[in-house]
Amino acid sequence: MIYAVGDVHGEAGALRELLAKLPVLPSDLVIFLGDVINRGPNPFDCIAQIIAFDRCPKIFIQGNHEEAMLLFLEDGDIATLAGLYGQATLDSYDRAGYALTPGDSNSLPQPHLHLYAQLHPWTLPFYITNQYIFTHAGWDLALPLPMQSTGALRWGKVKGESQPWWQQTVVRGHTPFPKVMFARTKQYIGVDTGCGMGRAA
Repeated sequence: MIYAVGDVHGEAGALRELLAKLPVLPSDLVIFLGDVINRGPNPFDCIAQIIAFDRCPKIFIQGNHEEAMLLFLEDGDIATLAGLYGQATLDSYDRAGYALTPGDSNSLPQPHLHLYAQLHPWTLPFYITNQYIFTHAGWDLALPLPMQSTGALRWGKVKGESQPWWQQTVVRGHTPFPKVMFARTKQYIGVDTGCGMGRAA
């Protein structure tokens, strides 16, 4: 069984409750679709929970909010992070004892940096099975893998369904809906249900 977890956006309590309810077996797989940070009150704890999760194999797919954090840490890009409600993340790290500094990736715990930079073996830009394509945001169903846009994976949308090269259904986060969206004609399932915006995970 594969469980896909949509955007959490700093809601550590909701993530903890969700993970506790998942009836996972050691043979199952949990895929976190990114955008775990920003907006909500405790992004630090959300990242810590994902790193610590060990009840079954896991995959973490980088979202646009994690990409913005990486740009902040590596290049000192404050504007992008600020535009994505990043102050909540900076505040939560500060409360945990880590004063994050623009352009200084060593200012946060190394396991967290490895998650943002996709250096853990379980951090991937996307994940494909015989039935599904898991991505944070975008996928062009009309294009083969080498032609997929890395930017669209984190910032884009699902397109190309009129002439699909892929038969799999895309599972994505990024765009919030009141409930899980089964967009069958668009060949995707949207699992961002607005956590961090006043709705549950």
